[in-house]
Amino acid sequence: MSKIAVITAVGKDRPGIIAALSSTVYSLGANLDDATMTRLHGAFATMLAVSLPDDVSVETLRSAFSELVQTTDLTVTVEAAPGDSTATTLPDHIITVYGADKPGIVFRIADALGKLGVNITDMDTRVAGTDDAPIYIMLVEVASGNMDLPHELESVRTELGLDLTVHPLENETL
Repeated sequence: MSKIAVITAVGKDRPGIIAALSSTVYSLGANLDDATMTRLHGAFATMLAVSLPDDVSVETLRSAFSELVQTTDLTVTVEAAPGDSTATTLPDHIITVYGADKPGIVFRIADALGKLGVNITDMDTRVAGTDDAPIYIMLVEVASGNMDLPHELESVRTELGLDLTVHPLENETL
């Protein structure tokens, strides 16, 4: 198995979506390599990286999802993975951000990291606290090399009044 396809699916959350998607992958003899899924305000969203057997094309995989798309409210896309999956840089740090919820936190952190050439490999955000005092929580996994991220992000942290910490990632964990 050497061809990699990326599947995205979005729709109204309900039980059984992952089973339906993985059943389609399994029925073709493909292997699910990497996957992420979440619920966002009642919506379901997932991305799956799939290794295809030599006799299964990306188009065949795409066609296999047509019945599922017709019988559910899911929007499913299937594309060939861009480039060589072995050339990716592994994540090396986790950045945690806490602060009063306000517009621009994700943009300012992502913009600062992008300008530094730091690749965001995973990101999760949530609003916690109360309606009167919402707290924005952001966890960002990055591939940064040996950069001094706390120093590089200090101006954004100070300007937005955030609690921002950076921890080295010694082993990739889920």
